[in-house]
Amino acid sequence: MKESIMRGKLSVLYLVVCGSMACYYPFMNIYYEHRGLNYSQMGVLFAVNSLVAVISQPFWGIVTDKYLNKRKSFLLVLAFSSILAIGFIFVKSYLAVLLWVITFMIFQSPTLSINDAFCYEVIDAYKTLQYGKLRLMGSIGYACVALGIAYVIKWTSIDSSFIAFALLGTLGIVVLKGINIKGKGSRSSIEFSDILSIVQNKRFVILVLSALLVSASMSANSNFLGTLIQKTGGDVSKIGYLWFVVAMSELPAFFFGSRLLRKFGVLNMYFICLIFYTSRFFLDSLCVNYQAVIAIQLFQAITYPLYIMSTLQCINEIVPVKARTTAITVFAALTAGVGGFIGNMSSGMVIQNFSVFLLFRIMAVLCIISLAIGLFLKQAKTDG
Repeated sequence: MKESIMRGKLSVLYLVVCGSMACYYPFMNIYYEHRGLNYSQMGVLFAVNSLVAVISQPFWGIVTDKYLNKRKSFLLVLAFSSILAIGFIFVKSYLAVLLWVITFMIFQSPTLSINDAFCYEVIDAYKTLQYGKLRLMGSIGYACVALGIAYVIKWTSIDSSFIAFALLGTLGIVVLKGINIKGKGSRSSIEFSDILSIVQNKRFVILVLSALLVSASMSANSNFLGTLIQKTGGDVSKIGYLWFVVAMSELPAFFFGSRLLRKFGVLNMYFICLIFYTSRFFLDSLCVNYQAVIAIQLFQAITYPLYIMSTLQCINEIVPVKARTTAITVFAALTAGVGGFIGNMSSGMVIQNFSVFLLFRIMAVLCIISLAIGLFLKQAKTDG
């Protein structure tokens, strides 16, 4: 397959997969409110998202590396999550929603991690392809879908978001079916000793501990930024504008990401993103109107792209090729999973008992601690 065709297919794949995620994550607090749930219940549900990921993501990583391959696993999680998304329309009670979130997240939570691992596999075959330039299409998809679906929800109902999720997931399956990497998709001979070596690697452990804390803040931000918008005078359509600004601001960093990593170094880029995350969350806590909240999200241009590119590149430098999917999914489980569980569970209680503004100040403090831990990566690299 020609490089230009492959680049186009991977770009569309990121666009629709991340677009489908924009139908779910930014608007779940609206969905929960429509179901009559309070902030503490919302915190539990968001925490369950993360807790399921702790189990599901490593499971899919191991299954992918040992028994299937990245493409087959990708097809499975896309298919089941697309079907299960429709179920949210019909569940009503808190317990029913809780059970459906668990079922849905078993298949949805590893989607982006497997997408990234699959992309790196293709890059190994097509050396001139760059992850950042492919991943930026995901940001475009997320931005445009978040903006559009916000208005659809405003004009119709929250149920529209789940229908859109299913449609985009189905389109992702169609695109993925057209991508084949000859000789690269066979399963790897990964053994338990390989998995053990990952979790015993000093650099990997330090990276996980640092990223876990910032992930707790990132998860709280993703799930309750809409609440901050509402508390500062915005409505659901403003949440769409918010996530459009957030996602579109990522494009320059993703486009120039490989160049930035080469010029300044992987770890330096990671530290820079943590500094800006700290500033971003603290400024959010001072906002008195939704326009200021939206403006501050331009920090996303530096924070999330540098976080995802620096951590993925660091993992790829640490871990052998045959265990990369496992390493990426384990990393996602321990950071977005455990960190997200901590952040979301506590966030609901903080908002319920204090305020969303205090929550964002706490998130800024967590990022400072994350930076302090992350600094040990330089020493670990020297020792290694």
